[in-house]
Amino acid sequence: MFLAALIAAVVAGSVVGLALIPMNARDAVTFVVVMALSLLGTGAIGFAALVYFDRAYRLSLATRTFLGVATGALVALANVVIVAVLMFVNTGHDLGLLIALVVAGSGVTLIFGVRLAATTARDIDPMRGALRRLASGELAPGPVLEPRTLELAELGEDIERLRAQLAQVQQERELLEQERRELTASISHDLRTPLGSIRAMAEALADGVVSEPEERSDYYERIRRDTERLTRMVDELFDLAQIDAGAMRLQVAPLQLQDVAAEVVAAMQPLAREAGVDLTLDVVGEPSMAAIDGARMERAIGNLVRNALEHSPEGETVRVVVGPDGTSAVALSVHNRGTAIPIGELRRVWERFYRGDSSRTRGGRGGADGAGLGLAIVKGIVETHEGSVAVISDAGVGTTFSMRLPC
Repeated sequence: MFLAALIAAVVAGSVVGLALIPMNARDAVTFVVVMALSLLGTGAIGFAALVYFDRAYRLSLATRTFLGVATGALVALANVVIVAVLMFVNTGHDLGLLIALVVAGSGVTLIFGVRLAATTARDIDPMRGALRRLASGELAPGPVLEPRTLELAELGEDIERLRAQLAQVQQERELLEQERRELTASISHDLRTPLGSIRAMAEALADGVVSEPEERSDYYERIRRDTERLTRMVDELFDLAQIDAGAMRLQVAPLQLQDVAAEVVAAMQPLAREAGVDLTLDVVGEPSMAAIDGARMERAIGNLVRNALEHSPEGETVRVVVGPDGTSAVALSVHNRGTAIPIGELRRVWERFYRGDSSRTRGGRGGADGAGLGLAIVKGIVETHEGSVAVISDAGVGTTFSMRLPC
């Protein structure tokens, strides 16, 4: 690049000299050769000097600009002297005039160069401050960076984007830390309750406190239910960990979603009867095949049905509806007429640990574990299938959770 610039300078100087100075062919050739040799030689020396100072010393922007301009002026002055002497210019008057003009012009150029370096340094200072604030962990918006140089303006925009991204990462980290604390507190509570119940009933059975066969059978049944509850909670924690890590592996196969839903509804009929709720399945339209993981989808649909049973008043009906959604998707919805979800909380229902307000039943009904992980797992499973979830809730009408899967 440097050599190309020197060659361009030689060509430009030669063209200007030949255009302004009358000379014969021999003098023109001599002029071009002398200028080329002089400029290439002095330019190479000047460039080597600048490279040396750059590598040997850590210089400020103003100092580097000063050295660059000064070296350029010295190269120009040396070329004037060399070309003048070799071309036999009148050294008494003309050469002195040329030298004086070069020195004066170099002084003006030096002033302009230092001025430019000073203004550039002033533009850089706020950016240094912004980077130092980022390094110290201060991610709040700072003063607006408005440098006058295009490249520095783009750098300022990059710094602001970096600050915004770091602030977002920090916010996400704080949310994850909060979720971790909630997970610890929630799981500790939800595991302690059934474990304490199992331990108490097991000790009662071991100590012979319960002797009647019917009562012993009831204790065994309660132990079985609490054990299933613990198993379900552990399974959901494992699923959630896989979803968070992006490690959930699907064993997909062409299946009809209504068949999977029918198996879930049949398996949950005892829970529905226990809750005093009628559980129905409606299939609309023509059957649609979808590439899904049957076991994972059973888990997702089961969580939706269990959630609906938990929040349905006794004597009501939970409806599961399956059918095509357009030409390239199949949809499943679960409707219950329980207490409506407030509009402000609709976006939160898919979050882990969401349990709603105190008016919504927690735990017990429909075999729910109360940990608030079920809907988050539904969302993770459906999105892993490249599908989507939605919820609508209106007072007096009820709440409908739905999923949409590509065919």
